[in-house]
Amino acid sequence: MYTNADMTLYSCSKDGKFTREVIRKVFWEEVKQALIEKTGLTSSDAVKVFIPTGSAPDGLNFTTGKDLVIKDIVETEFDNTSLQTISASLTDLKATHDVYTVTVADGKLYGSPVMQHYQISCK
Repeated sequence: MYTNADMTLYSCSKDGKFTREVIRKVFWEEVKQALIEKTGLTSSDAVKVFIPTGSAPDGLNFTTGKDLVIKDIVETEFDNTSLQTISASLTDLKATHDVYTVTVADGKLYGSPVMQHYQISCK
């Protein structure tokens, strides 16, 4: 499978704490677009990421609507000591990087082993 980027995944646990994980050698496809509606201009940027199973960490799991992804390797760790520090960490992260939320996660774990992958869609 063709790869063109590395990514950082911030997995959100059930208690709202974030864990950073770097995933190398993914295919990152970004679509930037804008829609003109009656209410005005609306941005609808989207990202699709294809993660080969060979690049995926063991036990890879996604929480749609909560997990965050960023293109490239980001060293920022969340301060998970309280809700306020988590919120402040998220605000800082969004101020310095293009952060996308995982909306759909699908395992394509069939066929040839070199073609097996996870596909995630983000907004």
